[in-house]
This record gives sequence, structure tokens and C-alpha cells, in this order.
Amino acid sequence: MNAGSRSEQVLVAAIAHHRSGRLVDAERLCRQACDIDPDNARAWHLLGVVSHQLHRDDAPAHLARAVTLAPDFAEAHNDRGVVLAANGRLPEAMPCFERALALNPAYAEARGNLARTLRSLGRLDAAVKHFERLVETAPGSAGAHFELAAILEMMGQTSRAEHHYRQAVTLHPRFFEACVQLARLLQAEGRPLEALGYAERALTLRPDSAGAHNNLGNVLRALGRLQPAIEQYEAALRLDPNLVMAHYNCGLALRTEGRIAEAREHFARAFALQPAVLEVELALCMAELPVSYDSSAEIDERRSAYASRLAHLAADVERAGFPAGLADQLGSHQPFYLPYQGRNDRELQSIYGQLVCKVMAARYPVPPMAKAPAPDEPIRIGIVSGFFRQHSNWKIPIKGWLKMLDRNRFQLFGYHTSSERDTETEVAAALCSRFVQGPLSLDAWRRTLMDDAPHVLLYPEIGMDKVSAQLAAQRLAPVQCCSWGHPVTSGFPSMDYFISSDLMEPAHAADHYSEHLVRLPNLSIYCEPPDVALLEVDRAQFGLRPDAVVYWCCQSLPKYLPQFDAVFGRIAREVSGCQFTFIESVAGEAVTRMFQQRLDRAFAPLGLHASDHCVFLPRLAPERFAAAIGQCDVVLDSIGWSGCNSILESLAHDLPIVTFEGDLMRGRHSAAMLKMMGIRETIARNVDDYVAIAVRLGQDRSRRAALSSQIAGSKHRLYRDRECIAALEAFLERAVRGPL
Repeated sequence: MNAGSRSEQVLVAAIAHHRSGRLVDAERLCRQACDIDPDNARAWHLLGVVSHQLHRDDAPAHLARAVTLAPDFAEAHNDRGVVLAANGRLPEAMPCFERALALNPAYAEARGNLARTLRSLGRLDAAVKHFERLVETAPGSAGAHFELAAILEMMGQTSRAEHHYRQAVTLHPRFFEACVQLARLLQAEGRPLEALGYAERALTLRPDSAGAHNNLGNVLRALGRLQPAIEQYEAALRLDPNLVMAHYNCGLALRTEGRIAEAREHFARAFALQPAVLEVELALCMAELPVSYDSSAEIDERRSAYASRLAHLAADVERAGFPAGLADQLGSHQPFYLPYQGRNDRELQSIYGQLVCKVMAARYPVPPMAKAPAPDEPIRIGIVSGFFRQHSNWKIPIKGWLKMLDRNRFQLFGYHTSSERDTETEVAAALCSRFVQGPLSLDAWRRTLMDDAPHVLLYPEIGMDKVSAQLAAQRLAPVQCCSWGHPVTSGFPSMDYFISSDLMEPAHAADHYSEHLVRLPNLSIYCEPPDVALLEVDRAQFGLRPDAVVYWCCQSLPKYLPQFDAVFGRIAREVSGCQFTFIESVAGEAVTRMFQQRLDRAFAPLGLHASDHCVFLPRLAPERFAAAIGQCDVVLDSIGWSGCNSILESLAHDLPIVTFEGDLMRGRHSAAMLKMMGIRETIARNVDDYVAIAVRLGQDRSRRAALSSQIAGSKHRLYRDRECIAALEAFLERAVRGPL
């Protein structure tokens, strides 16, 4: 027997060991076969494969020897590529796969390996062509459809990706990864109801998968089913206590529920596990700002904690070089609840604003700005908001701007960054020269704005919508302004002006803003009288007693600061049997429960029970909200953060309004309205005066009637104010064209 035959005999035995998983024995025999016949390419090939499986460093050399001996050995070329790729040598691996495929165009494994290598090298278009060829040649391969779907999704071709994920699941209903990815894609596309079935199927396939529990939690959270979502995250963490994203996502759900202390714990755990993940640090920073506070001391504690976290976050982001990837997460976590502390927030907002603007600047270059308009050319104004719909920011100020700005001087563009739509969205679209609604990617929004080249961008609010905040943190127009839809300075260096109300701002208001303050006359807003059909209702429907003096107190619960809780008990002590109406918090049961407990503590020292006087109404539809106001006798404005839309809505019933003019613009809305109506006697000078006015009105029916009559005769002054529109137009002309 010659050397070649003896080598082949040994190789046959090696192959048998290899197939049975006896790798060490297979390696020994492969080496023996190679020693007997150094020109046996098949032996060198198998030795290379086995060596790779045993993590030997000489595997690439063995496979190189095999292809040298047999240049037309397609399998050896493919396996050499596999080994090179596994060792991170992708540019060397790619020609191996290409050679294998040239030798055998039907070699599906080599084509798949080439496609994956091209994908890893960033050559996505070329990779897609090979994955498409795999699907063509093997349409029944669930794996081929799955890999094609994954790369199409990477390229942003979500519709095609969805099709191939669905094909993968149809072909292989128990394809766990395909179910997971399809659920995730559908959720990202804003279709959580469709995503739910696939997320549930994935969990059924692998009930012990922490990731599957986490993904189902994400879908449930997107559907607003917060408690079931939290339960899924907790299940994931029982399986894997160190799953960072489950901690993070659980924190998001708990925060939405108003359970901010619990949310903070999960964010802190996620941060401890991966301190380099800046998105988690950002969430932890914002979690220092709860929805509401149990005591005034807690406000000081949380403000100090937030300031410290924010400073550390800013330093960490700077050390990381303002990573562009963080730009996608900005806006998901904003200091929305900071102004509810009742303080001047300019310093903290400026730190935050500079941080986000620097991150955006690292991601995006400043595009060319629109040239100044010709003398006879209208000024192009873009309004960017997530609230072109039935919402307070649509009512004030967006609708008035769209209706009243002179179309001979201004061309208006609406950029609706939210996917929500209703009849008011249709109204907005009809009032704009061009109206664009999301969802769009941030890059697509940038391109949209750059194509329209606005001279001015107006942001009615910054801090309430993710995409509008991301856009506001960039320089996309020569003049950029924000306003008081969220009445606090943005702190963004990208914002030039803050458009506000002269009547609402105190004398020293410029100290509160990082932007240049623009004080438009009166309330600064053009609004119409409320157009809500008043329902026929009675007090019993709202849990109100027929003989009680009822105070309307239905501001958002976070506006009620704990240091002012005592006013309700003091009023109740003097106005026998009175009732106060509140609205349950949209931020969750925990917020409502905390406020109820605070009221219990405030009433108890006076020998009273808060439950005898305080009624908590569920969230009401607009027409029932308006009807409920009409069942009350007096409006008690919240101290520190005044009502605005709700106060205007109360005017339909001409109820007397008690308010306390605060030190900040957000605490002076109602006072400004009363001043415009010529009513000053119900504007309190201090807390004691506030209580005294409320008591006097509760005890004096005739005085309530007189004030109601006065409101009925003067409230027209608040509506259809063209003076503020004329001032806004003049400001916009100066800002764009320069002084006339």
C-alpha cells in the first residue's frame, strides 16, 4: 500500500472520530495522515477544521496548506475564510469566500459567509445582494429570510425587513430570534398591538429567556400597560439580575407610573453595572426629579441631588468626547419636572442645555442658513411641535399664530413631530403653506427643515416632546425662538429668544432666561372663547354635596407644592362643609396617593379630615371637565405654578378666581388675566391673604355673584387680542430683517 492510500485510510478513521465529536482523536489521526502523505489536501483541510474547533493557533496555516495543495477545493477555501473571520481577519477572509463561490456558485454556505463578512465590513449593499440570492435559491430557508431581514433593517428598509421576518416566522413558527426581532421592529414602527403577539410567542418558546421577558415588557410599556410591563421586567431580572436593559426599562416604566424612587433604584443599578453607558446615566440624572414631593425638605434634597448628578453627567459626556450616538437618546429624558420645584432654574437649565447642544453639534454639522429675505419676500417661519392636536400647546399659542400672522408678510410651515392626529391636526395643516407630520427619523427631520430653509424656527415648548427637543438643540435657522408652552427657560445656546407675556413677567424676569426675553403685550397670546358644549349635569355625578361651597382646584397635581398644603385646611376650618375638587394625576396612582396623604397631614392638626372635604375626580373628557367646573363656586388657583388653559376654560362659568402672584412667570398666569379684566381684589399679596380671600368668597354669596358679573362683563378683553399679534409680527421682522 502506497503512502497516499495509507494516508486516506487514516483520514477515514479521523473523519469518523470527528463526526462523533471525538476531536482530540480526530486531530491525532489527521496529523498522522498528513505525516504519511504531506500532499493530502483533504487531511490538511480536516486538520485545520479540527484545530480551529480545539482553539489551536495553527488552524489558519493548515487550511492555507490545503488550498495551496488543491486550489480548486471549494470547501477548504470556505473553511479557511471561516477561521480567518473568527480570528478577526475579515479582509483576508473575504477572498476565501469569493474563491469558494467562484468554484461552486451553488455553494450556499460560502455565499452566506461572504454576505456576513461584507456586512461586518460595512459593505451593506453588496451583502444584501448575496442574501437576496440566498433567498432566491432557497426560498424555504427561514434562516436566509431572517438574515436578509436583519441587514435590510440595518439599512433602514423596514418594510422589506418586516416582510422577510414574517417569512422566516411563517416557515419556522418556532423561530425564536425571528419572533423577537419582528416584535421589536413592529414596536419601533409604532405598532405595538401587532408586536404583542410575536413577543408573547417568543416568550412561550423560551420562558426562561430574560431577554424575551424584557422585550415583552417593552411592548406592554408601549401599549401603556405599565404594571404588566413592570412584572415582565421583574421576571427578566429574576432570571438575570445583571441584565442592564431590564433594569433600565423597568426604571422607565416605574417613572411613567410616578414611582420615581423605585425607578431611581433601577437606573442606579443599571449605571453600576455599566457606568460607561451614558444613556443610563442621563436617565439616572433625570430620575432625581420626581413628579411630586412629600415635603418641602424633599424639594431641597432632590434639587441638590439633581445638580450633582447633572454636573457629573456633563463631565462624563465631555470626557467621552460628546459621543454622537447619545444624540439619539436626548429628548427621551428631559428635566420636565424641574420647574415644578418653584425655583429660578436658569443655572441648572443652562448646564443641561449646553450639554445637549454640544452632543448634537458633535453629531451634526451646522447646515447653511437661509439667506435674508428680499424686501418683498415673505419671511419663512417654521413651527416645530409635537402638539398640533387637541392639547393646551395647540390652543396656546400655536393656533393663534397660525390663524393670525399676516400671510402677505409671513409664510408658515408646520412641523408636527408626533404621530398623533385628530381634527385639530387637520385645522393646523390647512393653515400652513406646508405641513409635515412624523414619525420621521431625526435625519429626515433635519433634511425637511433644511430643504424648506426657514428664516425663523418657533418652538412653542421645549421639554415636552423628544424630537422637537432634539431639533431645538441644533442651529437650523438664522433666528430660533421658544415660548412658554413649557414655561421655563430652555437653557439651550441654540435658542435666541424666549417669547413671553409682559403682564405675566415680573420686573426682573430677564434674570430667569438664558435666551433674550421678548415681552409681548398683555397675555402674549391670541385665543378664542372656549367652544365646548356645556353638558347638563348635577353635583352628585361628581361626588359633590348640593349645599357645599365648592372650590375648583383641578390643576395638575405636581403644581401643588407641599409648603402650601395648609391653605386647604385653613379654608375648610372657616367655610363650614366646603369641598375642594382635584383631578387624579395622569402620572399615576402613586402621585395621587402621595398628595392625598399630604392633605391628611395638613388637615389633621386642625381637627379635620381631608376626606370630608377633598374630592378626587378621574381624568375627564373636555366636555365633562367644562361641565364639572360649572358645579363649583370659586376657582382656587395653584400657588407657584398658576393655571392657564384651565383658568380660561373656567371663564365659561364666570367663576371668581383666587390667585397668588408668584415670583416667576409660571406663577402669574391667572393674575395677568385678572388684571386684563380689571379685577385685582382676588389677587393675593401673600399666603395669608390668599386664604382670607378664599374664605371671604366662600362665606359671601353676594360677593361671589358680583365678581361673576364683573367677569362676565370683562372677559372679552382676554380674547382675540390683535395687539400681541402685531407686536409678534414686528419682532419677527426686526429679528430677521434688522431694525427698520
